[in-house]
Amino acid sequence: MKNLVFSLLLVACGGMATQAAAQKFAVKASGDIGLMKAASITTALPGLSNKASSNSFGLDFGYTFWRRGASSLEVNVGVGYDMTSSSFEAQELNFNYAAPASADEDGNPYRRFTDIRNLKQKINVGYLKLPVYLQYQYRAAKWLGIHADVGVGFGFKCTGSVVSVTGTANSYGIYQEYNQLVIKADYLNDFGESHLAQITRGEADIKGFYASVMAGAGFEFYLAEPVSIDLGIRYNAGLTDVFVGRYDINSLSEITAETAPLTYTVSEGQKLKSFSDYVTKSRLSPLSLHLALNLRF
Repeated sequence: MKNLVFSLLLVACGGMATQAAAQKFAVKASGDIGLMKAASITTALPGLSNKASSNSFGLDFGYTFWRRGASSLEVNVGVGYDMTSSSFEAQELNFNYAAPASADEDGNPYRRFTDIRNLKQKINVGYLKLPVYLQYQYRAAKWLGIHADVGVGFGFKCTGSVVSVTGTANSYGIYQEYNQLVIKADYLNDFGESHLAQITRGEADIKGFYASVMAGAGFEFYLAEPVSIDLGIRYNAGLTDVFVGRYDINSLSEITAETAPLTYTVSEGQKLKSFSDYVTKSRLSPLSLHLALNLRF
């Protein structure tokens, strides 16, 4: 009886190996759904928090170059699109700086005080994604394969902009040369309350290229040869920053008309900087649920 069972297992495994051996190529339509914070971002501006999400989809092409029994190795290259959304938020930001004469309708220098509340700023970045990875698979059953993936990814910026801003700001000026005169009237120098959504905002400075390393694992369910469904987890660790930061902790030791988040001149009015200017580190690091529909032949 034992010999019979052993013989049947050998026949089954041999049949699986023979069938799988004919399948050297694969086309995979996939999508990655972000599960946690998608980027590691630190900022130099106190009171500024952030979060990020990332989703992507693409098409991968695989070639099995090694096979031994139920085990196989496959190299994959792909092309896809990745959309990353970064949100910056500050419940309250208070700062002041020496405003030049160009920031006063009468040409008088003064000190400009600003209180920003409930600020939210969202930046979207779209990348053309080119992954290259190696996949080891063990065919555990006719209907099930278990795999592990490792590789690298390269991204090239397609789009990137500040897509939304909400919040309010209240500004006033103190004129030292007029015996510390305080002016809050909204008819002068855009003093008083302003809605940040209506204010001119700067664009995010985004790097045109990123690189990452990827590791993952999952299950491939063979519905009906040659079609299968892949379900797994992938983690991408960024090797390069996404944003080009303009300021660091040292440059913000004293806020100036150049480094202030919200500035004003008579000629340009109020201008809100992109908060990516204050980013000191911005590495993509998404943990994603990986779904794919595979065709093997």
